[in-house]
Amino acid sequence: MGSDHGPRPRVWLSGWESGEVASPELARRLDLAQMLALLALAVGPRRAVESAARALSADDLESVGPILQSIALPASTREEVRGDKEILKQLRAEIVDRMPEADLEPENITRFSVRTIITLTLTIVAVAVIITTINADEITSAIADANPWWAVGTFALGILTWIGAALTLIAFSPVKIPWLRTFLTQIAGSFVALAAPAGIGPAALNLRLLTKRGVTTSLALATVALVQLTQFAVTVAILLVLSLASGDGGALVSLPSTTIMVAIGGLALAAAATLLVPSVRRWIVKRVGPTLSQVWPRLSQMLSQPSRLALGVGGNVLLSMGYVLAFDAALAAFGQSLNLVDVAVIYLVGNAAGSAVPTPGGIGAIEAALILGLTTAGVSAPIATSVVVLFRVATYWARIPIGWGVMRYLQRQGDL
Repeated sequence: MGSDHGPRPRVWLSGWESGEVASPELARRLDLAQMLALLALAVGPRRAVESAARALSADDLESVGPILQSIALPASTREEVRGDKEILKQLRAEIVDRMPEADLEPENITRFSVRTIITLTLTIVAVAVIITTINADEITSAIADANPWWAVGTFALGILTWIGAALTLIAFSPVKIPWLRTFLTQIAGSFVALAAPAGIGPAALNLRLLTKRGVTTSLALATVALVQLTQFAVTVAILLVLSLASGDGGALVSLPSTTIMVAIGGLALAAAATLLVPSVRRWIVKRVGPTLSQVWPRLSQMLSQPSRLALGVGGNVLLSMGYVLAFDAALAAFGQSLNLVDVAVIYLVGNAAGSAVPTPGGIGAIEAALILGLTTAGVSAPIATSVVVLFRVATYWARIPIGWGVMRYLQRQGDL
């Protein structure tokens, strides 16, 4: 480069730990393909190939052609190439014009990203859980005996929970997020929930959705924590309102309150004893402190925006009542009828108790808690079991394949 164009450019090498001695031929070809694609984006395919022909041997130029594919390029380059979907084809055409005898048939390339590995792992875990947990005969018997219209209604009412969860996240999000993408993320959470304790999987997807939208990790964690906190608060509030509305306490009176209080007291004492250990206390403060320090500003901000706070609370109410109404529909599918207040109390208490057990999706624990609640309320054990099985099929098991398909779609779109 002449002096009229300023000083000669310098090349700075960094990150030696990422280098390789005697780099494999495939890695070298991939590097050349990326360089050629980037050059084509800057100056056009013809000039890029002309430049490559001057710098590379004929064999090197021919070897690049078959791997000029989007999947072979790094994520940043792939994003740029998507803006001009014909550019890779044009590059191969330019190479063919220069080398008519060259074989540029695209090679079969498969990229295993971290996202792909996580999805594959979740799928394997999901299949394993289904095979080892699900009782096909019990489910078949329950569905066969149920009123088909009420069974469909159970699933349809369960959709309200996705809508409620999406509304809450939109209300509390620090940035504007599209309604459809948020709604689909809640559906995808139904698949992830199979491989994580109740509530953890959907929260992780919400965190991923926010960070992909440019929200910092700490602020996204605070937002998801605020969503979880308000869900808990709304559940407690609904229970209090329903217990007051029932006058005599309804189903709350017949539940084993002494046992529940003893269990809660024992857990509180165990937690307090754990916090007395200095190292454990420091670890909790270190892990939880940054998130809590972000939650309070987010909560303060929401309190200054009544409309958004109302939307978030309304979404949580819709989430809880969607499950309650679906549970009531499952009861109706077997000709059973309880006061809606009692249905709500049985579901909310049973789900909370079952979710406290760290099993994927609360499998086993939630079913047992709901069956206990129904039998305590006077429903016979066989019918209570069928009701709970139908409810869980409609609001949990049937959602898994739907959630898997939606999650794969969102991943391809770059939203997760």
